[in-house]
Amino acid sequence: MVLRHDLLAPAPAEGCALLLGEEHGLADSAADDWCVQLIWPCRNMVGRQEKDRFELDPREQIAAQRWARSRSLKVLGSAHSHPGASVVPSRRDRLWAGSSGLMLIMGNNHALAAWWLEVEAPHCAPAEVQPLPIRVMGETPLTSLPGDPGIRHD
Repeated sequence: MVLRHDLLAPAPAEGCALLLGEEHGLADSAADDWCVQLIWPCRNMVGRQEKDRFELDPREQIAAQRWARSRSLKVLGSAHSHPGASVVPSRRDRLWAGSSGLMLIMGNNHALAAWWLEVEAPHCAPAEVQPLPIRVMGETPLTSLPGDPGIRHD
């Protein structure tokens, strides 16, 4: 519910967020078990100028990484919405993927889909995509701390 709310808030522009959690397995392939524990809402730097793309604020990415690291968590990937499209990663999503990782997409029907994007070095071709299952496991034991604005839980 929180993820859907955060991704719908900037409509008709794309909403975006970072996904934080514990690293399981090698954390570098679609075969690993990903456990998202916290949603870190982000501002779309593109804003409402272009409705079919998003760009995370680098300062928010650094803040999320530092916050996660201080709690033995990791930024596992990102989430964004496709207000006028399906849950499938677009060609732009695949081209702009900076590194391999987890990506959740909410489509125009509010459905969610999870994907593993595999980026080959050197980064000159669209990332390969592989669908991942989504299982909702319940409440996270983490709680927001005073002074942690914008942090939401899944």
